[in-house]
Order: sequence, then C-alpha cells, then structure tokens
Amino acid sequence: MKTAGSTLPLSPHAQRGECAPCAEQVQIDCHENEVPAFAAADIDRLYGHLYCSPRYFEMAGALAGASCYVARCDGKVVAVLPYRRTRDEVSVVSEYLTLDAAEIERFCRHMFSRYPSVRRVTFPKVHANLDALELPRHAMVCSEDMVVPLPETVKDYENAVGKNMRRNIKRYSSALLKAFPTYRYELHLERDISEQDVRDIIALSCMRMRSKNIVPRFDDTEIDWIAAFARTSGIVGLARIDGKVCAGAIGFRIGDSYFMHVIAHHPQYNDYSLGILCYYHTICEGIARGGKRFHLLQGRYGYKYRLLAQRRDIHHLDIYRSRLAVLASLAHIARKEARGRLWLTKQWLLHDLEHKEGRGYRLLARAVNFLRRAKRSKGAME
Repeated sequence: MKTAGSTLPLSPHAQRGECAPCAEQVQIDCHENEVPAFAAADIDRLYGHLYCSPRYFEMAGALAGASCYVARCDGKVVAVLPYRRTRDEVSVVSEYLTLDAAEIERFCRHMFSRYPSVRRVTFPKVHANLDALELPRHAMVCSEDMVVPLPETVKDYENAVGKNMRRNIKRYSSALLKAFPTYRYELHLERDISEQDVRDIIALSCMRMRSKNIVPRFDDTEIDWIAAFARTSGIVGLARIDGKVCAGAIGFRIGDSYFMHVIAHHPQYNDYSLGILCYYHTICEGIARGGKRFHLLQGRYGYKYRLLAQRRDIHHLDIYRSRLAVLASLAHIARKEARGRLWLTKQWLLHDLEHKEGRGYRLLARAVNFLRRAKRSKGAME
C-alpha cells in the first residue's frame, strides 16, 4: 500500500552540487509492505548491480513483505531502496549498491521522520563516500567488489593486461591443445545457453568446494534460478574436452555491467590454468558485447588483479538518529567492530600478505599457506 508522499529539500551536499540528481526538491513516497512492480527496472537502471537487482532477490523471496522508498525529481525516479523495519531499526535490503552521501542522508532523515522509534538505519553492504556524511555513523569494511573497467576493444584489453599475461594465455591454450587435441572453448549468450551446461559447471564448482573441505552453497532453488536467469541475461563460457564440460564460467549482464557468478574447473586440469582462461575469454566477450565493467565480485585474489580488476571496498554502514542514539548502541557497535576487525585480519592474512615485501612477510605467508593446506588435508581425510 502506497502512503502519502512528502517533499524534502536536498541535503547540504546536494545543494553544493555533489552528485545531486537535480537542483529541485525531491518527492518521496514509501510503499508499506510492498515493492511495486515498476521498481525492478528502476533499481537495475539506477544501481546496475547483480546483488541489488530484484531478479537476484526473487530467488530467495527476500523482497516478500519488504517496504520500498522511492524518490523522484521532476517526475523521474532517482532512488529506489527496498527496506525492512523493526521497532528501532530500518535495514536496506539491496546490497552492493553505490550511493552518494546526499541520497544516503535524504533516505535516513526520511526514515527518522517517518518512524519516530527508529534510532538506526543500516546499509548491510554499500559502496559510498563515507567522509561526506554528516549524520552520526559507524562503518566497517565487510567485503569487496573486484571490478574490471572494460576498454572499448578487446585489443585494448589485451594490450592493457601486459606481455606476461598474453604470453601465459597463449601458453596455457597451446598446452591444453597439445595434451588434449579435442579441447575447445565456447561462449554462449542467453537463449543459446543450455541448462545442462549450466548444471555441469555448477557440479564442477561443488566438486571444487568439497575438495577444499567447503560445503557447497548451491541448493536446488538456486540452481534452478541460475539456469533460468542465464537464459534471459546470461553469458556462459565452456571448456570442453572430448565433448565433456571440463571448466566453465557463468555470468550475468545487468545494464552495461557483467557479473561473474560461478566459475569452476575439474581438478584433473589444475596444471593448465583453466580458471584464468575462463575469466579471460569471458571478459573479452563482455568487451565485444559493449560492456563497460566486469564485476569479479568478492575475493582479493592475485589473479583478479592480474586481470586488471580494481578493488572497491564495501562497507557495513549504520547511520544513527543522534549522538545519544550512538551512546545507547555502544555494545552493538563494539560487537560489529570486533567482527569487522576479525574479518579484515583474515583478509590480510589470506590475500594481502602475499603482496607484501620483506623476509618476515614471506615467512609469515608460508606459515599461513602451510596451515591452510594442513586444514584441507585434515578435512579430506575426515
């Protein structure tokens, strides 16, 4: 049910021209306990991210019962934020969205005005310029989005990745063809994507996870959703040997951005860097199709940097009604700070450490890798 709208002036940041959607007043409407049908297209247009898209959330029914904030300027939708409310908190459902400070503050001020009992507004995962915020806040880096800015042509990308990467891609491909003459790499789009190929790639991913003592994340509902979504917005790369899928990548397109969702290869081919080949060829196809960005999503792995991914830090952001509300939430803040610091330490040890120079860093990196291998070996024996 849509409730009466309100008109709020732009925040001071927007008045100074910092990422303001327009120079006039913004009309705000809230749809209680529903996300209107028109919102899906506007969310994809405004934020262009897989983890914001209602098509992603429909898999788990995450938008069922959610409310929706809609801001318009001169009749044009400039912000759409699905949210849920408890007695003292509003939590935004969309994740990995990029918001400017003016829009964050406008949303928060509206929530505080609309719901007097709410003392905190939470953005579970957001990319934003936090320094420009004026309301009291607590933020912690909680993830990352590894994004490859795509050049105009595949040739430009080949030149940008450098001589070593080009040489390695050629060497990996030649080695595969020499060892397995029937090796072929194929790319399929949308309606040309086979559901069985999608399921074969996911099966390889599950196999890889189990080999690392990780419980596969896929259930039947998600697999069905991936297969269906791929048929409307997918890009799938397949490596075949003797006609069988031995590696593959499943991605999606939203607007002018691509998103890598599943990538896997059979352990039998570990020595041939099939994962890198899948990434490289799929990125090149995204360029050929006019994409502007290729999101490799979470994971600060060295190979993503070599593919020219740039890290965007994703924050868990809490905005508070007042400093008094902050003081009343110190225990809550302390728990989130502790979890955030633990996560950052883990990322530093597992990913950032290997890029540090110095003998001490190298010894520590070897110790960490030894412990990781020992843990996996123990899990495999069990």
